Amino acid sequence: MRRRGFFAFAAGIMVAAGCGSTRNSGASTVGRLSIIAPTAHGQGWDLAARTLAAVMIDAKLARTVGVSNHPGGLDAATMNTFAADHGPFMSEGKLLLTGMPMVAGAEITNAPSVVDSTTPLARLIGDWAALVVPANSPLRTFEDFVEVLRRDPAGLVVGGRFTGGSDHVLYGMIGKCLGVDARLLEYSGYPGWAESVEALNDGRVAALLGSARSFKEEIAARRLRPLVVSSGQRIDGIDAPTLLELEVRLEYSDWCGLLGPRGMRPEDRDEAVALCDRLDDTPRWQEVCAANGWNRVYLSGEDFRQWLVTETGRTRGVLYDLGLLRSSSTRCRGGCVKRH
Repeated sequence: MRRRGFFAFAAGIMVAAGCGSTRNSGASTVGRLSIIAPTAHGQGWDLAARTLAAVMIDAKLARTVGVSNHPGGLDAATMNTFAADHGPFMSEGKLLLTGMPMVAGAEITNAPSVVDSTTPLARLIGDWAALVVPANSPLRTFEDFVEVLRRDPAGLVVGGRFTGGSDHVLYGMIGKCLGVDARLLEYSGYPGWAESVEALNDGRVAALLGSARSFKEEIAARRLRPLVVSSGQRIDGIDAPTLLELEVRLEYSDWCGLLGPRGMRPEDRDEAVALCDRLDDTPRWQEVCAANGWNRVYLSGEDFRQWLVTETGRTRGVLYDLGLLRSSSTRCRGGCVKRH
């Protein structure tokens, strides 16, 4: 299994290969592949799911690929359907797009953890975050932000995507690294980027945490000022230091990967992981990742499964520190969620 450094989520389409398609360099081709995206069309990692489908067809990794959206996330019935009645992967494979929001969502709703209810296959891409403020904000640097946060954590409201999501979890991690009680942090979650920027411009929040690439246009127009980014190295087009540069020992990305049904046969799991390996090696996939600003953070098979176990525990610990769970134990079910 290959490693790449990284530390640290129902409309349908069908893509079909032409009748004259041939196998890819002698490698096996999946007959029919189904990808479930637990997000609305055009939101979250939906574009990644549809790009995956197109690239797999283009590279002759699969003959047909269907993508179905589940805007409300995945309930128990959907997960049971995903896990049931799966035949040989190479004839009719099933894949589930996952990410940090799905991992956190399972913990918050007391559902079985992602790693326990599926077969982890591969982590594919990630999206670095940025902390931004309005151009006229008195917070000129990240050091200014930290000074105010330490003095009055509850008085500094930070906005981002939904409560309990990747932005919220990252804010909790930043607070912990700075020695601030995460339960005192004030965070406002919004359904989309436009709503969060509106809240920033209206003064309802002092700063925003979110996808660094989504802020680039506003930063270039000098309407937003970046204070820090969560990547290991500085990001082109964003004049801001990394957390690591400022001695905050944290590197974090909103990641996206693929899962198989629970209980896959070992040979099916190996074939599915091999498909992911071939996808990551495909020049076209590498091109579209670069074009969309997605960072390839590939990790597959058992390495990915072990990482996901650790990441699930880390995420649950932060959700507990933020006051969203009653317990930080990953064994706690059916009564762990904190009710307000």
